[in-house]
Amino acid sequence: MKEKYTTEELVFMIKGAVRYVELAEALPEPSEKRRAYLDHARRILADLNSNLDLDRGGEIAFNLLRLYIFINRRLADAMGGDLDGLIDGLRILRHVRDAWVRAAEIEGQKAN
Repeated sequence: MKEKYTTEELVFMIKGAVRYVELAEALPEPSEKRRAYLDHARRILADLNSNLDLDRGGEIAFNLLRLYIFINRRLADAMGGDLDGLIDGLRILRHVRDAWVRAAEIEGQKAN
């Protein structure tokens, strides 16, 4: 785990989490493989959580913390066989990914 990730690294990590959940969703039924994919995504979310600077990030960082915790909880539900948890977690994770992608685009435009 790094002390602080760049926006590009955050995008890469979120995309990885989305991909793991998509792989889990593609499996026909709950299995050890599905749980392993979901566990990978949950570990990425835990890493993102630990990287938040709540002192400097203020309300935005706190809201991200709450969001990551909620997604993580829904993925944990999915690991227990709750298909709705998988669907909810993936839907929200995709929104987070899209927001980070947009943030990276804006950051890139400001750098030019």
